[in-house]
Amino acid sequence: MPNVNFIGYECQVKVSHYAHGLTPCLSLVDAEGMPIATATVNVPNLQLPPNHVVIKNYSENEGILEALIVAEIVKPTGQTVPVGHCVGQICQLTPKMLTNLSPV
Repeated sequence: MPNVNFIGYECQVKVSHYAHGLTPCLSLVDAEGMPIATATVNVPNLQLPPNHVVIKNYSENEGILEALIVAEIVKPTGQTVPVGHCVGQICQLTPKMLTNLSPV
């Protein structure tokens, strides 16, 4: 599993899929497996390619997009999507992450 530094924690990035929709879910856990953050948000009505995610870079996750870019986990597409009263950042998973992505 790839690693990323977020809010002072060295985290592993776990990849799963949301129950509703085919979008990958990226979760950050510490070395002991304790959850630190969920980097993505599910937007069920949004049709994304299988290697794309919506990053939650607001509220308690502020700064997570930059951390994921530095760790070469995601590549921004420049596109955004409304998520409630906020905006999610549409990103493409890097080839390094695609090797960790299991089929749905």
